[in-house]
Amino acid sequence: MKQIETYEELSALASAQLRRGVKTNTIVTKEAYGAAVDQHRMRVYSEPDSLLLLQKRDGHTRMNFFLNTLADLQRPLPADTVTEIAYRPRDIGLQEAVDYWQRQGFVLLFERMRFSRPAGMAAIDSSIPVRKPAEEELEAVLQFLQQNFPALTGCIPMEEELAEDIRNGRILLTEDADGITGLMHFSFDGKIGEIRHLAIREDMRGKGGTIPLLAGYLREIGEKKSVVWVRADYTAPQKAYERFGFTADGRRSAVLYFH
Repeated sequence: MKQIETYEELSALASAQLRRGVKTNTIVTKEAYGAAVDQHRMRVYSEPDSLLLLQKRDGHTRMNFFLNTLADLQRPLPADTVTEIAYRPRDIGLQEAVDYWQRQGFVLLFERMRFSRPAGMAAIDSSIPVRKPAEEELEAVLQFLQQNFPALTGCIPMEEELAEDIRNGRILLTEDADGITGLMHFSFDGKIGEIRHLAIREDMRGKGGTIPLLAGYLREIGEKKSVVWVRADYTAPQKAYERFGFTADGRRSAVLYFH
């Protein structure tokens, strides 16, 4: 296992794997991997026909990969490693990768489905105010995410990542006298918005608390196309998103865990 010292080193290793037919679940960019490299959280297993990117997170390792062969691994993986493989129905190679990682000892925890809302749909009306948190509220925002999403598979951002998203206005809150009642965490590249986390405090669920957060989010992205990934076995949130114009678009992902 090799510690990565610079982003350029990582980029060169990834580029060497970009051949016809490669199976990968990532795009190596400085935005995606630069912070992990700078904070010395990025390690790799590099072989002529494969590259495993192992990013240390809070309490587990997140794995991405490039596979030009489906030969059995010759090196041990860290315990508590998670990987997610997203694919379209026609992506046979990535579906083969899901089977491959299970043969290497990973367990399929669950699948997600992607739902999309096209650009130009009517806005969602809500008179309930939402606001963006200040940087000094980082701890409260992180705690709310940790209370509502599992550490292993909830894709909870690292503290420095969340701080950056707060600075960039990618968090929306609703609140009452007792604190945060709802939270929307999203990304937006100028063309497509993605809901990364949407959570409502337990005592406020079933009272329409998602509506102001969705309305505020759609205003933030200018009514552009929006996507969200939802667990395939969670029918209630799927139906909730469908009520607001989201439909399943055929993309799925497999969340796999190595213990």
